[in-house]
Amino acid sequence: MTAGCLGRHAGPRTLAAIGALAVGAGSATWATGEQLEGGGHASASHAVVSGGFVGVAVGLAAIVAAGGWMALSVACDADPDCPEDETCREVPAPPGGVPYKQCVPRS
Repeated sequence: MTAGCLGRHAGPRTLAAIGALAVGAGSATWATGEQLEGGGHASASHAVVSGGFVGVAVGLAAIVAAGGWMALSVACDADPDCPEDETCREVPAPPGGVPYKQCVPRS
């Protein structure tokens, strides 16, 4: 599992993989609890179903958190004052002056 998470954005990808494993394990546990309920083991099945539900919920939360983390990791720093093909550059001012910003073509 971890071999696929090496490289760029390893943290969010690893968190998403762990979340996916938790969803898989939780859903299998939940299904097992549902099978036990059909066999007349109501008290045991309720605990197993609840544990499976918690596993699925935690896994989904981890996947959503990984998606947010990834989005923050790859967000670009665009300047709203300049066109998309230009970047903002601060122009220094002479001593005592106020520097200003100017849009220049991206290089």
